[in-house]
Amino acid sequence: MILSKRILVVTSCTGEKLHKPINQLVFDDFKNENVLKQREAELLEFKERADEMYTGSQHLALMSGIKEYRKQGGEIDLCIISAGYGLLNEDAQIVPYEVTFNTMDSQTIKKWARQLEITQNLQKKVADYNLVFFLLGDKYLQAVEWPLKLQSNQKAIFFAGASSRSRILNWDDYHVLTIGEKEAKTLKYGLIGIKGYLFAHLLRNIITSNIDQKWSTIMNHPDQVREFILDSIDSTKQPELFSDSSEKEDLLRFYNEMFPVPDELVAINCIEEPRFYLPENDDRVDPNYDFMADFSEKNRNPLENDVYAHQIFERPQFDGLLVSKVNIDNATKQKNLMINDMGLHDFYRLPREYPIMGDCGAFSYIDKEVPPYTTQEIIDYYHNLGFDYGVSIDHLIVGPFQRDENIRNRRYELTLTMAEEFIRMYRENRETSNYQFHPIGIVQGWDPPSFRRAVEHLIGLGYDYVALGGLAREQSEKIYEILKEIAPVIPDPTFRMHLFGVARDMKTMESFHKLGVTSFDSSSPLRRAWLGTGHNYHTLSGKHYTAIRIPEAKETSGRVKKMMQNNDEIEFDDYKRLEQGALIALREFSDGEREISSTLEAILEYDKILGENREVHEDLYREVLSERPWEQCDCNICKEIGIDVIVFRGNNRNRRRGFHNTHVYYSQIQELKKRWNK
Repeated sequence: MILSKRILVVTSCTGEKLHKPINQLVFDDFKNENVLKQREAELLEFKERADEMYTGSQHLALMSGIKEYRKQGGEIDLCIISAGYGLLNEDAQIVPYEVTFNTMDSQTIKKWARQLEITQNLQKKVADYNLVFFLLGDKYLQAVEWPLKLQSNQKAIFFAGASSRSRILNWDDYHVLTIGEKEAKTLKYGLIGIKGYLFAHLLRNIITSNIDQKWSTIMNHPDQVREFILDSIDSTKQPELFSDSSEKEDLLRFYNEMFPVPDELVAINCIEEPRFYLPENDDRVDPNYDFMADFSEKNRNPLENDVYAHQIFERPQFDGLLVSKVNIDNATKQKNLMINDMGLHDFYRLPREYPIMGDCGAFSYIDKEVPPYTTQEIIDYYHNLGFDYGVSIDHLIVGPFQRDENIRNRRYELTLTMAEEFIRMYRENRETSNYQFHPIGIVQGWDPPSFRRAVEHLIGLGYDYVALGGLAREQSEKIYEILKEIAPVIPDPTFRMHLFGVARDMKTMESFHKLGVTSFDSSSPLRRAWLGTGHNYHTLSGKHYTAIRIPEAKETSGRVKKMMQNNDEIEFDDYKRLEQGALIALREFSDGEREISSTLEAILEYDKILGENREVHEDLYREVLSERPWEQCDCNICKEIGIDVIVFRGNNRNRRRGFHNTHVYYSQIQELKKRWNK
């Protein structure tokens, strides 16, 4: 258990400093080492130890507690994240400066923090400590690339705002004591300095009795930090500080997971393994695609030739497939004929043990007064195509339809009525029609009570499988509150509940599972491969990378055609030359024949002619090239196509990268299942 040093506090620099000369350092001074040395020499008379230089309220309150603790024989170390100097030990000698992460945007913070090597230095620093406390605001949290690697005998405890929890709580042994305006107001201390004030109270409590024993208590029960702080405040403040016990209980909420589920709220049905369904949307690639020549056989029949992700991997990277009716309705005539002739499982080349769930695709008719299908039509559809599960008809209550009380009530009742009709007609005709699919009743709502009432109604109708719709774009916090409302009404261990369009990180899904969710679906990991920047390539560690954009140079279509229309000065040959130069550079880099710098230069030249955000891309591209994550992945796609998996270019690369992301997500689900079964 014991390391060479036990307690470390990581805090942030402050704008207020002991000295504030008019010629103090500014941001540009830190960008050049020679300039920095020259400017520091000019300010030599103002040089101080870092722990003495900062005079902001958080730092002063923190240092008062540390000094008092050390007087009593306690050992504790301090380091400071500086937006100018990087990570500072408390005894580092510095001169005054005026630089803060609080005025920078997220991308600038990330780029500058990397130049300062804050994460690397902090990782080395924390390795020597059992307990590491972080007293950082949101902008300074962004300066660190989380998670830091911790050993089994280490814990990290954050004093942070509630909104910062999502940056921290996706990893084990990370804990958060939430501190915000409510605490500052109740405890009558300024919001800027309250983290330091509360940590000083923690130290004052620690020194009231056996120091080692109290730190051991925190190691085993990190939530005791809250109790120790409140005990210290109680002993130094007037008894009337808290008007009632509930006010005290509402302060300093302690979290060791994003969405904690107390034992008494764990749903009775969470004994069943969670199942992940992958929405199907013609996600196929050409197995014979020539990556060197960027060539697919034009005369091939994609429906017969191209393959799904589950044909590339040894087994499907999901527990079941979700097929929406809108995708069947909008399919080509040939596809519809093949499905009707072959059946769903054979058409999708999916082993029979993997179920196929069908729904009506409510987003496709969201603007209509009523859904365009009848219940009997949907039942016949599920039966004739051979679905394993069929979901009743619903009407979405989202956005403007949620804000209008009349509309939301009408859609709410319509969804319940159609679920009632669905189960009644299913039962009446099940034996005579030999229905093989299992009915799922779907509900809509707008707040936790409305969802609970709807689920209770479907349970009363006899449903043993319900689905919650309309939550795909909701914050996890709201879904959590809805599930907390529903969990107590789940009737028995065999009851199942599906979340439509919701697949979040594993910590969150574990909490959702504890609250009764037994299945869920999402195409998000797949689609992130080609949507946005910074999250195109996923890894098992939880880190995401951007894909390197090298769009095809074609005169007849795509980005290059549009650029040529807007710029008469650049010829097509220029686009083609730079495109090929970027691809060649990447291949040479992959083979170890080219350095990162010249590889980036070739890629960014093409970026420049395309009008891309070259400065942002350079940082992101350097990261993915230097870390080479595709070489550390053992999935079939990364092993087969190598560096092409991180090239943003056409369906055959982009969708394969999406298949890789789905593989990563499903691998994380499998780990969740293993933990659950222990």
